[in-house]
Amino acid sequence: MAEIEKSVKRIIPIREGLFGIPSESGEKPRLFGSRCNPCGQLSFPPRKVCSNCFSEEREIIPLSTDGKLYSYTIVEYPAPGLLGPYAIGYVDLPEGVRVFSILAGWDRKSLRVGMDVELTLGKFKDDKEGNEIVTYQFRPVPPSHPSPSRGEGKGGG
Repeated sequence: MAEIEKSVKRIIPIREGLFGIPSESGEKPRLFGSRCNPCGQLSFPPRKVCSNCFSEEREIIPLSTDGKLYSYTIVEYPAPGLLGPYAIGYVDLPEGVRVFSILAGWDRKSLRVGMDVELTLGKFKDDKEGNEIVTYQFRPVPPSHPSPSRGEGKGGG
C-alpha cells in the first residue's frame, strides 16, 4: 500500500502565489496580482511593496485569463538544459498589467503581435520525487473561441 501512495504524482506551481491551479474540471487557471490600497497600482507578480507609492497596504486579486500579445520572440538556440525552439513574449491584460510569459501552442505562421491569447498551464519540469512542476503560459485563442477582447483595434497599453 505504501508503494502506491509514493507513486501518486502531484502538480506543484513553479512559485506559490503566482497563479491558481484549477481544482475542478472546466475551471480555468488564474494569475494573481496585487493592488495597492492607497494608490491603486496593479502589479504582476504580486508585490509586497508598491513600486509607485512604496506602501505595504495591498490586496491580492485574480487577473483576467485573456489578453493580447504585445511582443514576442522565438528562441532558436536555448540555454543548456532547455529545448528549443520556444517562444516568449509580453501579454497585455485588460487590467493594464503587462505579463512576461512562455507562449504555448504557437506556430510561426500564426503568431503575431496583437493576437488574442489565453492563460493556460504547462509543465516546466519534474522534481526529484517525480512531481510535475507547472508554470503559467499564454496560448493563441482558437478562431472558434468567443473572446470579449476580440477586434482589430489596438489593445490597452
